[in-house]
Amino acid sequence: MAIELSFSGQVKSRKKLTDNITMLSKHRSFDINIDEEGDISVTLCPMGEINFHVIEGGLLRKTKIEGYFQSTPAGPGFHKAAVDFIDALDLGGLVYEDDSEYANDRDFTKLCNNHFYRWLEAIVELACQKTDNGNENPLFVCWNTDQYIPDVCGSKIVAPTGLWDIKFINQLIHNKGIKALADRFFVWPHEQQDATFYRNCAMKILWEDCYYVPSERSESDADLNRLIIDNIEKAYDLNPILPIPYDNYCEVCHLDGKSPIIPPTAVCMNDDFKPGYRKGMIKETIDKLTITIPGSYQRHLEINDDDWPITIWYDQSTDSPVWRLTIFELEKEIGKPKLDGNQYDYYEEFDVEGGNGVLASKQCQEDGDVFFMVICQIVSGTSIHLITVSYKKEKEFDQIRNLLLHTTCQ
Repeated sequence: MAIELSFSGQVKSRKKLTDNITMLSKHRSFDINIDEEGDISVTLCPMGEINFHVIEGGLLRKTKIEGYFQSTPAGPGFHKAAVDFIDALDLGGLVYEDDSEYANDRDFTKLCNNHFYRWLEAIVELACQKTDNGNENPLFVCWNTDQYIPDVCGSKIVAPTGLWDIKFINQLIHNKGIKALADRFFVWPHEQQDATFYRNCAMKILWEDCYYVPSERSESDADLNRLIIDNIEKAYDLNPILPIPYDNYCEVCHLDGKSPIIPPTAVCMNDDFKPGYRKGMIKETIDKLTITIPGSYQRHLEINDDDWPITIWYDQSTDSPVWRLTIFELEKEIGKPKLDGNQYDYYEEFDVEGGNGVLASKQCQEDGDVFFMVICQIVSGTSIHLITVSYKKEKEFDQIRNLLLHTTCQ
């Protein structure tokens, strides 16, 4: 259902292609990534990425290039900018296959009206049909299933750029037309990188990426916080009457240890929901296991002495519990897990969706410091998922236990 474009062409050499991409990207501060196989991706905006696959030794010793991009939900502005970028690479024998036909007619108004607006209308119609049929679950749109899932309930559209109630969307479209929703939904809704573009870039980061913790926690947190601030300030400079997420701007400025420079007279956005999926609980899936944890927790990967990967979640800016997950694969099914209950202060067996679990807790001491530990095993088929949670405050046990009991294993 996404709007996509693929292309092919030729270039003298891989180096020539890389040099041209680097030169073009420097002028616009686009990000370039080259993977282990030598394929290249260029990010023009959040969720707006062009992928280049390089094939050496083609006809007449030419290097063949095959590429593609998906332009929803980045928007029509990204679609145009991506085609302009590919054009500027001066590839020989360049051929486009464009769902929207924009690469052939270069009609931006048609691109918006006939494709992006219709695509967005179809999404809203699908969400309304689900609601009318009694399905009260949220509809996830353009959400990368390889990442976390926000804990959202009810008849809503969940997207990287925002969260909308179906009734609110219908009223917005009824009062102002589909363009009003498009100007909020797409990161790059217009031809230029205007104030709306920078505002929506900030909204995407505020909704999907930001952890809402102080910049001093990590370099990545500092980068996210400062990128939000920069984008909102650019939007305000370009158009002071464009509604912006002013409260979030002030909040992130505080997290970054700086004073807001946008005055409180700025026009504030009036959405039903305030940005921040990570302000609540999120669901993380590793292998078959899906657990629920606070959205402020960062995920890390470690390798233990036996070369087993351990996934770790915690918030290092606070004395948060530390969750550790190790997965073991056996040759045959083992049935229900068991722990020696005599070693623990609390012991409980429970069923989970797709498997069986057992959890226990005890008080521990290390180097004179007292802390608490929950040990949990969840078995599904031939997989054993070992979860340990260490924490400092005894009252945190109830929440940890409740989260573990809601684990699923599919």
